[in-house]
Amino acid sequence: MNKYNINDYERPSVAADIVTFGISTEESSNKRHSHIKKLKLLLIKRKEQPFAQQYALPGGFLRKGETIEQTALRELEEETGVENIKLINSGVYSAPDRDSRGWIISVSFLALSNTVSLKSNEASDAYNAQWFDFSYDESNDIIRISNSDEEFEIKYENGKALPNNLAFDHAQIIYDAFMRLKDEVIYHDIVFDLLPDLFPLSELQQIYTIITGIKEDAGNFRRKVKDKVEETDEFTSNKAHRPSKLYKKRVKEY
Repeated sequence: MNKYNINDYERPSVAADIVTFGISTEESSNKRHSHIKKLKLLLIKRKEQPFAQQYALPGGFLRKGETIEQTALRELEEETGVENIKLINSGVYSAPDRDSRGWIISVSFLALSNTVSLKSNEASDAYNAQWFDFSYDESNDIIRISNSDEEFEIKYENGKALPNNLAFDHAQIIYDAFMRLKDEVIYHDIVFDLLPDLFPLSELQQIYTIITGIKEDAGNFRRKVKDKVEETDEFTSNKAHRPSKLYKKRVKEY
């Protein structure tokens, strides 16, 4: 330790960026389904340079005494009003030129949230926070993000973001986090974090499909998830359609 001097080494700033996905329920013209599910992505409009007035992920700098997870939770609450959320580490971004302000390393997190009302703290770096419709076109390697006011089409080449309208390297961070979400839905049980405690299997399948792009008939899907769900005695109460049995996530016994 006598030979070590911290001042002999360059020290970067460290930031957290949070890729938050949610599910919305919207009216449908489909006679079989009165409602459809949409995947949403949470973005903020930046208040300060660089990239003022452009959309970006919620995030900010690590403060002294914080863990990077605490930074992510604090920034997400300050900039969007979303709080008490589970975080999954989804990548580290350390290219020397990724931020024009200097050497800044970003730790990214994947988060899942109910699409709730949003509020940006006036003291934060964000003008406002908005939910955007999110879709991924796998055949063309394109992500589309849109709401009533804005629309972005981000093209990728071999998984690498091409020039786009989002701030910093956030288009790449979003892509990588979505691929992590897709893997977690296919191979693990993270999809249940986007559902209420009780749900019909059709709702579970809709969410599974819009995230993974995997389409299959209801019978095959039921067999796929039979060990992960548990039938209840309750039913949906939609008067316009035949009631559907409600299920819950099966609790694993150890």
